[in-house]
Amino acid sequence: MDSWRTADDPACPACGEPLAPTAMECPHCDEQFLSEEEAEALAEHLAEALDAEPRGAPRWAVLLTGLALGIAIAPLVTYAGVIATGARSLGVVATLLLAGWLLPGLYLARFRNPSEVLSRGLYLVVAGIGAVVVAVGYDTFSAGTSTVSGGTALLLALLAVPAVVAALLARRASNRAARQLRGEPGRLHERAGLDDEE
Repeated sequence: MDSWRTADDPACPACGEPLAPTAMECPHCDEQFLSEEEAEALAEHLAEALDAEPRGAPRWAVLLTGLALGIAIAPLVTYAGVIATGARSLGVVATLLLAGWLLPGLYLARFRNPSEVLSRGLYLVVAGIGAVVVAVGYDTFSAGTSTVSGGTALLLALLAVPAVVAALLARRASNRAARQLRGEPGRLHERAGLDDEE
């Protein structure tokens, strides 16, 4: 019955319309090429394969995404740390920079795909900006010599813009990550008319 699959020009044995050799049914006459038992067995095998397939990205891609976002977070952590402690020695600054890069990077590397890492990383950027604002406020209103210069209020006002943008992007990336983990097609796939079956 399946000899048509190996022909030079595969065609439906019922209506004669050309078909791909991998067709399971004819789109022209709806002729089924698999028995019900074969179709059920194939569906079970496909379901098992999809369940076994991890929905996350390769670990190295997630780790690199986390470390890349750590680069954006490190200066914020360092700035907040220097303001809070008042220490400006090269060793302290280097330690804060390294910790501000590696610790968020390692934290972000535990997530399943780059979109999820991006969303959490952007939330960390917002938290880093918040930490800078708190450190500056503490330094400004605490007793003693202030580490912060007079133009700090302008800097804090300017920091609000990237914080809001990062929060909005984080929300969008979080929604995308959730869709990817559910195995749903992305918006580019939808615009191109592609779905998971293709």
